[in-house]
Amino acid sequence: MKTFLGCLAFNTATHESTKCTPDKLLLGRELKPPLHAIWYLTPESTDGAGGENQSFWSQAYTNLKQARSSTAKRYNIVCKPNTYPAGDTVFYRMRMSSSTANNISAKFLLKWSKPVIIAKIVQPNMGLLVKPETGGIITKAHVSQLQPFVQ
Repeated sequence: MKTFLGCLAFNTATHESTKCTPDKLLLGRELKPPLHAIWYLTPESTDGAGGENQSFWSQAYTNLKQARSSTAKRYNIVCKPNTYPAGDTVFYRMRMSSSTANNISAKFLLKWSKPVIIAKIVQPNMGLLVKPETGGIITKAHVSQLQPFVQ
């Protein structure tokens, strides 16, 4: 019963990104919450537009694009830009875990790797790392996990 009421509350709530309810987007009409059936309340309309109306869909799409751009702005404030071109020598952060069976404590292990070379930029914020001696691929790493190698 609690799961049903939770889903109903989610589907009848107006979402910030689309400025309408999921049931209006998917079904083309508003669902009646249980209190509306018990107390004979009139359904609340958001803008009076039906689900088949083209302006309703274009407005919902516009709202989604605005929500995406505001989320991207918030993300990009803390996003670290890629300052490493292909061919740079860097260190990458190693993720080691402790193991009682092997008698290894992570706090005593190295946090950074030996120097590696960025072979190519795979994505705007990811680089493919290779061993300088052999050219063998080690891993892909995000720019936040890299440090420059200074000789």
